Amino acid sequence: MSQGSHDEAIKMLGPGNKSAQKRWKSIAQITSQSKDVQWARLSDISKDPVLCSPCTDEELEEIKIRISNGQRLSNPQKQQLQRGFQLVGDVHVSIAEGKMMINGSSLPAQVPLLSVLNLLSSKKSRIGWDLEKLFIALGSMNTAAISATLPHHIHRRFMRHNHILQSKQKPGAAAVLSWVEWVSENHLSPPEHCLIHPLGAWSRDVRSCLTTPNGSTFETNLKEAFVHHPPTLECLVQFPWIPRWMTYKSPTQVNINRPWPLQIVNEKLKLIVRSKNNASRKTSIPDNPALWALLLSYIYSPISSEAGNLLYALQYNWTNTESTVSSISSPIKRSIQFLRQVIDGNSDRIFVHEQYMLVIGRLGHFFEIKVGRGAHGAPFIINSIDSLEPRSSTPLCIYDSSFHSSVPLGDTIVSVLLALLDDVKTSTEIDSLQKYLCHHPPLGFPRLLHEGHLRLLNASTLTEFKQIVNQSRDSRIRWLKESPRENENEFEQIQGQNMMHLFRRNIAFNRNRWQFDNHRRPRTSRCDTLVEHALAADSALPHPQFIELWHESLEKGEEGHMHNNYAHRRMLREIVPPQTPIATNNRLPTGDIRNGERRFCEVFSRVWEAMMHHPIGSTFRMGVVDGGDLTFEHCHLGVPLRGQQERRIIRRFANLLGFVENGTFGQRMVFVRRDHARTTAFRDLSTFLDRVQGNTYAVNTSPWRWHYAQVVKTPTAIPALRWELEQDLRDSKRKGVPRNR
Repeated sequence: MSQGSHDEAIKMLGPGNKSAQKRWKSIAQITSQSKDVQWARLSDISKDPVLCSPCTDEELEEIKIRISNGQRLSNPQKQQLQRGFQLVGDVHVSIAEGKMMINGSSLPAQVPLLSVLNLLSSKKSRIGWDLEKLFIALGSMNTAAISATLPHHIHRRFMRHNHILQSKQKPGAAAVLSWVEWVSENHLSPPEHCLIHPLGAWSRDVRSCLTTPNGSTFETNLKEAFVHHPPTLECLVQFPWIPRWMTYKSPTQVNINRPWPLQIVNEKLKLIVRSKNNASRKTSIPDNPALWALLLSYIYSPISSEAGNLLYALQYNWTNTESTVSSISSPIKRSIQFLRQVIDGNSDRIFVHEQYMLVIGRLGHFFEIKVGRGAHGAPFIINSIDSLEPRSSTPLCIYDSSFHSSVPLGDTIVSVLLALLDDVKTSTEIDSLQKYLCHHPPLGFPRLLHEGHLRLLNASTLTEFKQIVNQSRDSRIRWLKESPRENENEFEQIQGQNMMHLFRRNIAFNRNRWQFDNHRRPRTSRCDTLVEHALAADSALPHPQFIELWHESLEKGEEGHMHNNYAHRRMLREIVPPQTPIATNNRLPTGDIRNGERRFCEVFSRVWEAMMHHPIGSTFRMGVVDGGDLTFEHCHLGVPLRGQQERRIIRRFANLLGFVENGTFGQRMVFVRRDHARTTAFRDLSTFLDRVQGNTYAVNTSPWRWHYAQVVKTPTAIPALRWELEQDLRDSKRKGVPRNR
């Protein structure tokens, strides 16, 4: 944040230590004439936007009381909300099953039901405001519309410089693209030649290109999509956040997790702000349309814009308008001093790297601790280091009790350090730690130790651990070869008895494959090599080299835990029908009309319309190989056909509109129009497009057939075509051809 954003936020909040109500009042007064507020105003500021209510004021008040108390609504009350409110502009707003619907179309995200009803029932607050715009913006904040698709294994070079971290702009981009999709398909007037606005397909295509977990690739694709936005996006420039996205710049702040500013708590709208102790809390937002419009405009804006920075400054300076030096209490000071003494007293086994601490167990296992929200509400996170260069870690939980804020943090961390320092003795009390020590060899050792490896371990410690494990019937040290029966596969002992050994061999193979994917390293790590060198040189364990590798791994970027997706992918293959991917050209800008869903909604709809307007005797040519062009005799429309599926679509179009094959010319097939279109051409086209769409990933979107024009009478001469039918959409670059959007 810039200092200017801080100063502007402090000015909006007002001087002095005010209550939350006075802060909101000050913000509303200062920003009343701002464009971030005026976008939600009616042209007539004295007009009441609510024309008709489904119930009386007393009945509506009873509904609000039951919602605030968490009680279920009665059937008559549910029916009243389903009948809904009639707003100006022939807009109908209803509520069913906790979802808000506008003119029968459900909004994609949850809305604060109690706050919405308070605004609808307050005539003084709602006069002069376009409630439809507010409700659409409030109910379109689907921050989960973009879900990152993580690969099965992440290469180490992608982990450097935090490239694999997801962009903190992802929730905002998902919200604004979800809003664009809903507004374009349910609010904007469609062009004359189709039944629905094509901007929704662009929004879905951009979202599909933003599923990468790579933060830099995400930012590049997002910026490219808005730089090369379709011209139809300019019909939404009256909303202040759209021009900000058109000039989008990648954020330069540290990539940290930032919670979504607006939260719904008990069906009321709340804003996350900073409290006096630097923690976050939720403050209620008044049911004031001006404040709603301001916050929605800020939230839908990029976080790198001035509006996004101003929103964060308001959250940051909510309770502390002046920076003060916080004092550390005496108990916390003593606990931190105690922690420092423990670290200094075990300097050969405890190491510190910024917010991370490394503990070496008695057998040689490495444990990494950092402060954060862990399992069971613990104020720390423990990861066991499985390998270094490449780095691999496994989350570990060693406590199942509750943690209280009254215990100083230093004392809590000291207890964890002491427990892991004597991990062998601690395993007698903690089953999860004992299970980990039994299944995982010390760092750098193979999965099954030989006699030479045992020399590198402390003999007394290993004997003590064996005695502890022997007292537990359900455990055994899997990386020690103690007896043939414990280390040989069970199916080898019962060979020849029946077919059961074959089934057991299959089960063992699948189990080993799962363990390989989750526990074993994909290749020999640097730690394995160092241990083998120490074994060959008859020297001590190379722990100093391990510590250097640990420091280097944290400086290069921490690697996420690997997740096995084998079973999940197998279930998808069994349940989800096979889908044909849409052929794309990766050299084109993100969201280009020639890629993704826009290709079928806009490009092929132009091909359909161009065929209809060609008179009897006209021809077009289609390439018979992948990448071949489709060209027409009487217009300059050119489209590349990237596969057999697209050539099949063109053949179907030609058959419905009266075109027949008329020979070949080189690697291109010639079609000539011999007849008029079929009487059932559009119905057959709709059925065909539904079948094509069902075989792609766009099965849950609006029907593609809504983008296609109705069949017209065959002209006697070529008519005047709209400019879209004269645009060359081929992938090859030629002089004088502008870049398509």
